[in-house]
Amino acid sequence: MLRSMTAYGRGILETPYGHFVLELQSVNRKFLDINISLPRELLFLEPEIRRWIIAAHVTRGQVNLKLTASYHDTIPLKVIPNLPLAKQLYEAYSQIALASGLNKSDIDLAVLARNEGLLLYESVPESENAYKDYVAQVFQQALDQFQQMKAYEGKSLTEDISERLEKLHVWVSEIETNSQNSVGKFREKLTQRIEEYLPGNIENEEKILREICVYAEKVDIAEEITRFHSHLNRFKNILYSSDPAIGKTLEFILQELGREVNTMGSKSSDVAIAHRIVDLKTEIEKIREQIQNVE
Repeated sequence: MLRSMTAYGRGILETPYGHFVLELQSVNRKFLDINISLPRELLFLEPEIRRWIIAAHVTRGQVNLKLTASYHDTIPLKVIPNLPLAKQLYEAYSQIALASGLNKSDIDLAVLARNEGLLLYESVPESENAYKDYVAQVFQQALDQFQQMKAYEGKSLTEDISERLEKLHVWVSEIETNSQNSVGKFREKLTQRIEEYLPGNIENEEKILREICVYAEKVDIAEEITRFHSHLNRFKNILYSSDPAIGKTLEFILQELGREVNTMGSKSSDVAIAHRIVDLKTEIEKIREQIQNVE
C-alpha cells in the first residue's frame, strides 16, 4: 500500500523536567532530507533523533523535526563564563573608553556579553539519559500521528491510481483490437486498388503485396501492447505490495509505459488508435503527478 510523502505529527509531553513539544512534518523531495531543530541544551540528541527517523522507515521526502522545551527548574546544560576572554574584552573596552574621554563605568556589560565565546556551554552527562527517554516518548507520539497521516493519504492515492490504471487497461485493449483490424483493412483496400488499376497483372500485384507485408511489419504494435500489459501488471502488483517505499520503482515503470505508448503512436496511422494514444498519455501523466507524492 502506498504512503504519502506529505504528513504531519505532533507530540506533547509533561515531565518532571519540563514541558516538551515535538513537531514532525514532511514534504515532497526526490530523496530523503532530514532537518532537525533542537534547543541548544538538547543538541546532543540530534544524531539519535536522526537514527529514530531512519529506523521509522522514512525513505523519501524532506523531513522537518522541531523540538521545543519549557523547563521547570534545571536544564541539561551548564553555562560557564569565559573569564580570561572577559578580562581581555574589558581591558580593550577600557582603552576605547579612555581614548574617547569616557569613564570605565560607561562600559555596558550587555555589550561585552554579545561577543561570541564569552559564555561557554557544557552538557550535563548525568542527566542526558533521562532527557533522552522523555524526548523518545514525545517523538513516538508525533511519529504515530505522522505515520497515520502517511497511510491515510496513501490509501486515497492508491484508490485514485487504481481507477486510472483500469482506464489504461481498457484503452490499450481497444488499441489492440483496432490494431489487429487496421493492417487487414489496409491490405483489403490496397488489393482493391490493384484490381481496379492493374487487373490481371500478377507481377505488379505480387510486388505490391510484398510492400504490404513490409508495411505490416513496420506498423505492427503487438509487441508494444504486450510489453505495455506486462508493465501495467507489474505496476499493479507493486502498488498493492507490502513494501512502503515503492515510489521510485513506480516512477520507473511509468517511464516504460510512456515509452511504449510513444512507440505505438509513431507506428500507427489509425485515427481511433491516435485518439486513444492521447488518452493514454494524459492518464499516465496524471498518475505520474500522483506518484511524485508517494514515498
